[in-house]
Amino acid sequence: MEQVHSLCLIDEKEGSGYPELYDKISHYASQNCAVIYAVEDDTMETVRHMRRHGTEVETLVESGALTIVGRNAMYSVEKINLDSHALLDTWHNLMLKIKRRYDFNGILAIGTAEVFFEHAVDPCKLISYEEMVGEKFEIPLEAICCYSENTISKLSLAEIVAILDAHYSTIHRGCHYRKWHPQMIVALARRGLEKHLGPELSSLIFKTMKLCYKIGDDEIIANPAILESMLQRIIGKNMAEATIARIKEEIRKSILF
Repeated sequence: MEQVHSLCLIDEKEGSGYPELYDKISHYASQNCAVIYAVEDDTMETVRHMRRHGTEVETLVESGALTIVGRNAMYSVEKINLDSHALLDTWHNLMLKIKRRYDFNGILAIGTAEVFFEHAVDPCKLISYEEMVGEKFEIPLEAICCYSENTISKLSLAEIVAILDAHYSTIHRGCHYRKWHPQMIVALARRGLEKHLGPELSSLIFKTMKLCYKIGDDEIIANPAILESMLQRIIGKNMAEATIARIKEEIRKSILF
């Protein structure tokens, strides 16, 4: 079991649940690991989705290998107001309960940030929570944070990068883990600019930032928001917005499950 904090960008399919995540549940259960699943809100619908996919959901639940929690119950606005400390305590208490009752090799916790978006919570609160979860754990635990393509698109470039920087890796098909390096944002930004504005203009923009404003790769990595403000200054607000959208698309494609 990888003792890491990972991000999974899932492709929403109407009425079918999340088959790729169900495959991960079966895989980890076969390795004698417990799974806590809090991605969908309707737990009965989740069971039907899993059963339809071929997951032996009843057997896994009865053995203690799978615990299904509705996302609105786990990420309760009424009880904890999505407070980072209270939310982590909720996860921690459930993990301890499973650990005391069963002898598993580790625990896989799969959750989602959708509730933060549904209640229009300040993105800073979400980023704070992700940073508190951390990159690695000292116990046999893996945490997977799920984001949908629709909700990730609502965030600014700087917010997306901050959330990615709070994770150790991203997860892709075939259970492939790709370590996230903060400096990757520069390569993705360059790719987005080249595809939207062409290589010559893209190169000129980065040279202008470096020579006229003393903003190079290190400054962008440390503060991605500066790229947005610089683009607005150099090429104007409208063109900058379209260019940032293209950069966000390149990020989406690079981290999609």
